[in-house]
Parts: sequence; structure tokens; C-alpha cells
Amino acid sequence: MKFDFTGAAEAKSGGSALTPGIKNAKFNGVEFGTIEGKDGSEYNVLTLNLDVENHGKFSQNFFEPESDERNEGQWGTMASQLDHFLIVVREIMEAVDPNAKADLKKLTGSFKKIVAGIKEATDPYIGTEVKIKLMPQKNGYASMPSYVARITKNGDLAIATWIIGKDLTLSEAEMKRINNAKSAAPTDMSKKSAAAAEMLEDMKKEADDDLPF
Repeated sequence: MKFDFTGAAEAKSGGSALTPGIKNAKFNGVEFGTIEGKDGSEYNVLTLNLDVENHGKFSQNFFEPESDERNEGQWGTMASQLDHFLIVVREIMEAVDPNAKADLKKLTGSFKKIVAGIKEATDPYIGTEVKIKLMPQKNGYASMPSYVARITKNGDLAIATWIIGKDLTLSEAEMKRINNAKSAAPTDMSKKSAAAAEMLEDMKKEADDDLPF
């Protein structure tokens, strides 16, 4: 075996692992991309690129919505996949683009054209300092929520949580979810029903998971 230490000599620290909470970051632009699913299908995504303080480069994918249907839930009308994506885009653009509201209204066409329009509007602001919100996921990693919209009693689209911006805060439910993840332990099956009831209560305010569509 031949030992070559060239790579080791040039290696740099990969930074600390991302943990849930609010982090300082720099906006590194957006781009259109595709991801291959487990079944071999390709999914279009809007990729948000960031440089997170004390971590380094980080990218978050937001999937092209497949439905604009708003279903009725136990506590009222639930936001659709399209609703969530619209609010995600609003939050990204408003975090860096001073003309966000005007530029948002110009976005039209296919998903790819929408992403191109977001890129054109936000590229001049690459390097802008922002804050981002990371929440624990079932896979053990932390990522930005993708369920960010809600529907009011009047049927209007509204913002449920801010995931990127200049001044972010964690809600009581978000804090509880982060603390629960920190102290996670194997589930006691005798307490499973009580835990499920508590989780259901939290879902009144916010979505419990942020997996891709």
C-alpha cells in the first residue's frame, strides 16, 4: 500500500454539525436543481445556498409543489403544497431583496422560470447577512422547515413561521420540539398513547414534520 498524505495535508475542518435553533448565515444565492427519488423519479427543487456561521456551506432544497389543494383538517383548512412554497419564496426574497414585493409579483411561468426569476432578483444581494431557523427532523438532522404557511379563518393565505430573515424568534411550540429532540430517548410503549396525544396538540399550531412533498 502506498501512503500519500497530500490530501490530508490540505484538508480543512468541516465545521461543527448543524443543531436546531436560530443561526447566523450569509445568503449565497438560489438555483434550480433536480433530485432523484428512491423510485428513480426526478423531482424539481429550488435550492437555497447559505454559509452558516461556525458550520460552513449549507444548502436547503424546497420541492416543486405537486398540488394546490387545501384539505380540511380537524382544526380548519390546511395550507396546500403550493401555499407553503409561495410563502417560502416570499420569505427568502424578503430576507435579502429590498424590492421583494414588487419582484414577487413579476414571477410567472413554469417552476424552472420561477426559480430563474428568483435568482435574477436575489443574485445582486449574495453575501447578505441573514438569520435562519433550523428544526430537528425525524432522521436526526436539523433543517429549515418547509411547512411555513397557514390559512386563516377567512380563507386567506398567511405566514405560520419565518424561517429566514433579519429578526427571527422561536415559538413556544418550536422551543418545545427542540427541547424534546435534545432529550429524546427510546419510546416507552406504555406511554405511546399519551405521547401521541401531546404531539397532536402541538400540531394545532404547526406542522410536526418538514419532509419533502
